[in-house]
Amino acid sequence: MANEKQLNTVTLDKKTLEIIKPLRIIDDALFRLMASRKEVCQEILRTLLDDDNLIVIEVTPQNEMISIFRGVVLDALCKLSDGEYCNIEMQKDDRKNDIKRVRFHASLITANKTPKGEELSEIPNVKILYITTYDALGNGQTLTHISRCQRYDNKYLPVDDGEDIILANTEIKDGTKHTRLLQLFLKSDSFYDEMFPALSEAMKYYKEDERGQDTVSEVTKQWKREGYEEGLVAGIEKERKKTEKAEKRAKAAEARAQAAEEELARLKSMMQ
Repeated sequence: MANEKQLNTVTLDKKTLEIIKPLRIIDDALFRLMASRKEVCQEILRTLLDDDNLIVIEVTPQNEMISIFRGVVLDALCKLSDGEYCNIEMQKDDRKNDIKRVRFHASLITANKTPKGEELSEIPNVKILYITTYDALGNGQTLTHISRCQRYDNKYLPVDDGEDIILANTEIKDGTKHTRLLQLFLKSDSFYDEMFPALSEAMKYYKEDERGQDTVSEVTKQWKREGYEEGLVAGIEKERKKTEKAEKRAKAAEARAQAAEEELARLKSMMQ
């Protein structure tokens, strides 16, 4: 086994290995592959939602959803056996608007997964599992459930509207199975944890098996290309808007100059 592993590693070029080695589960390029396995998503959801009976029947990694004005690419959208949808979302560095981002995801999934003409009572339930490397809420908890509430007699009572938001993070370590799982998302080397066999098997495949390594390498290159293209498009759009603003300012200045000339001509005619 050791010789086989060594052989697989040697056949890959140095550049490929350099791409693969630092990747962690919480990184987009690796998670999109890990999330393609239903058993991995199911293991994550069962653990962080504390539901050993939860069944994932379908997973769509990198699921693109479009609204009228704005779209989003969901890291992983799972359909559960009870008809609910659950979005597993990873967030590393961007500490801005976490709550509004979660709200947007939930509303977009609800709209996209509700057939036209469907009765309101049949709108699907939606869960968002939002995993960050930082304490997004600043409440010192590893895991926090957010539900809609009604204010009644100076108390807050939950309202069951079919939406459930769960924020989890790797920063706060509370010694529970939640932390045990979340800390695995930060590992860049393969591992084996008997509590999470599906996650361990997938990590070993993408980190040690030559076929898995090749797949990670290709996805990473594609991800970087997409990022470059998106950055290029954003840059072009930014320059276009700057040009439009400059043109508007120039036209406005020209109009003011013309108006001033007309006013000066009018005053001169009055003085003659």
